[in-house]
Amino acid sequence: MDPAALISLAERIEADPSYDAALTRTAFDMVESHLPEVDRAMIRNGALGGVEAVLLIIDHGFPGWAISMQGTASEADGHWTVSLRKSDIRDEDPFVGVGHGPRLSNALIGALLKALARKPAET
Repeated sequence: MDPAALISLAERIEADPSYDAALTRTAFDMVESHLPEVDRAMIRNGALGGVEAVLLIIDHGFPGWAISMQGTASEADGHWTVSLRKSDIRDEDPFVGVGHGPRLSNALIGALLKALARKPAET
Protein backbone atom coordinates (compact mmCIF):
# COMPACT_ATOMS: atom_id res chain seq x y z
CA MET A 1 0.00 0.00 0.00
CA ASP A 2 1.39 3.35 -1.02
CA PRO A 3 0.70 5.73 1.91
CA ALA A 4 0.63 8.84 -0.31
CA ALA A 5 -1.85 7.22 -2.70
CA LEU A 6 -4.08 6.14 0.23
CA ILE A 7 -4.10 9.66 1.68
CA SER A 8 -4.77 11.21 -1.73
CA LEU A 9 -7.69 8.85 -2.32
CA ALA A 10 -9.02 9.50 1.19
CA GLU A 11 -9.03 13.22 0.46
CA ARG A 12 -10.92 12.67 -2.82
CA ILE A 13 -13.54 10.55 -1.04
CA GLU A 14 -13.87 13.09 1.78
CA ALA A 15 -14.43 15.94 -0.69
CA ASP A 16 -17.12 14.12 -2.66
CA PRO A 17 -20.53 15.62 -1.84
CA SER A 18 -22.20 12.25 -2.27
CA TYR A 19 -21.35 8.58 -1.99
CA ASP A 20 -19.27 7.55 -5.01
CA ALA A 21 -19.24 3.77 -5.42
CA ALA A 22 -16.42 3.88 -7.98
CA LEU A 23 -14.11 5.79 -5.61
CA THR A 24 -15.01 3.44 -2.78
CA ARG A 25 -14.31 0.42 -5.00
CA THR A 26 -10.90 1.91 -5.85
CA ALA A 27 -10.19 2.37 -2.13
CA PHE A 28 -11.05 -1.21 -1.26
CA ASP A 29 -9.17 -2.57 -4.28
CA MET A 30 -6.05 -0.78 -2.96
CA VAL A 31 -6.30 -2.36 0.50
CA GLU A 32 -8.00 -5.66 -0.32
CA SER A 33 -4.89 -7.79 0.08
CA HIS A 34 -4.50 -6.42 3.61
CA LEU A 35 -8.06 -7.26 4.66
CA PRO A 36 -9.15 -10.50 6.32
CA GLU A 37 -11.09 -12.89 4.08
CA VAL A 38 -14.32 -12.16 5.96
CA ASP A 39 -14.07 -8.49 4.90
CA ARG A 40 -13.21 -9.36 1.31
CA ALA A 41 -16.26 -11.65 1.15
CA MET A 42 -18.49 -8.95 2.64
CA ILE A 43 -17.33 -6.47 -0.01
CA ARG A 44 -17.74 -9.02 -2.82
CA ASN A 45 -21.30 -9.61 -1.61
CA GLY A 46 -22.19 -5.94 -2.04
CA ALA A 47 -21.59 -4.31 1.35
CA LEU A 48 -19.27 -1.77 -0.23
CA GLY A 49 -19.07 1.56 1.54
CA GLY A 50 -22.03 1.19 3.87
CA VAL A 51 -21.47 2.49 7.39
CA GLU A 52 -21.88 -0.97 8.96
CA ALA A 53 -19.39 -2.54 6.53
CA VAL A 54 -16.77 0.15 7.09
CA LEU A 55 -17.18 -0.17 10.88
CA LEU A 56 -16.59 -3.91 10.62
CA ILE A 57 -13.47 -3.38 8.50
CA ILE A 58 -12.18 -0.84 11.04
CA ASP A 59 -12.90 -3.31 13.84
CA HIS A 60 -10.99 -6.08 12.06
CA GLY A 61 -8.05 -3.87 11.05
CA PHE A 62 -7.82 -1.89 14.29
CA PRO A 63 -9.41 -4.08 16.98
CA GLY A 64 -10.26 -2.28 20.19
CA TRP A 65 -9.64 1.18 18.78
CA ALA A 66 -11.88 4.07 19.78
CA ILE A 67 -14.07 5.45 17.00
CA SER A 68 -15.34 8.97 17.49
CA MET A 69 -18.03 10.32 15.17
CA GLN A 70 -19.27 13.88 15.33
CA GLY A 71 -21.36 15.66 12.80
CA THR A 72 -24.47 17.18 11.43
CA ALA A 73 -26.85 14.69 9.90
CA SER A 74 -28.10 16.61 6.91
CA GLU A 75 -28.61 15.02 3.53
CA ALA A 76 -28.09 18.31 1.74
CA ASP A 77 -25.17 19.64 3.79
CA GLY A 78 -23.74 17.15 6.28
CA HIS A 79 -20.48 17.80 8.10
CA TRP A 80 -18.88 14.74 9.68
CA THR A 81 -15.59 14.18 11.45
CA VAL A 82 -14.44 10.68 12.35
CA SER A 83 -11.34 9.91 14.35
CA LEU A 84 -9.79 6.51 14.92
CA ARG A 85 -7.47 6.27 17.92
CA LYS A 86 -5.81 3.43 19.74
CA SER A 87 -7.28 4.84 22.93
CA ASP A 88 -9.80 7.57 23.64
CA ILE A 89 -8.02 8.31 26.93
CA ARG A 90 -4.61 9.41 25.62
CA ASP A 91 -3.79 12.13 23.12
CA GLU A 92 -0.33 10.90 22.20
CA ASP A 93 -1.22 7.97 19.98
CA PRO A 94 1.63 7.39 17.50
CA PHE A 95 -0.76 7.39 14.54
CA VAL A 96 -4.42 8.08 14.04
CA GLY A 97 -6.93 8.31 11.26
CA VAL A 98 -9.07 11.41 10.97
CA GLY A 99 -11.63 11.74 8.21
CA HIS A 100 -14.03 14.50 7.25
CA GLY A 101 -16.92 14.48 4.84
CA PRO A 102 -20.45 15.42 3.92
CA ARG A 103 -21.62 11.87 4.63
CA LEU A 104 -20.71 9.61 7.52
CA SER A 105 -19.58 6.84 5.15
CA ASN A 106 -17.18 9.24 3.38
CA ALA A 107 -15.65 10.34 6.70
CA LEU A 108 -15.33 6.74 7.93
CA ILE A 109 -13.64 5.57 4.73
CA GLY A 110 -11.32 8.61 4.79
CA ALA A 111 -10.33 7.91 8.40
CA LEU A 112 -9.76 4.21 7.63
CA LEU A 113 -7.53 4.93 4.63
CA LYS A 114 -5.51 7.52 6.55
CA ALA A 115 -5.04 5.14 9.49
CA LEU A 116 -3.92 2.39 7.09
CA ALA A 117 -1.49 4.83 5.43
CA ARG A 118 0.08 5.60 8.80
CA LYS A 119 0.02 2.05 10.18
CA PRO A 120 3.51 0.69 10.75
CA ALA A 121 4.45 -2.18 8.46
CA GLU A 122 3.86 -5.57 10.05
CA THR A 123 6.92 -7.70 10.45
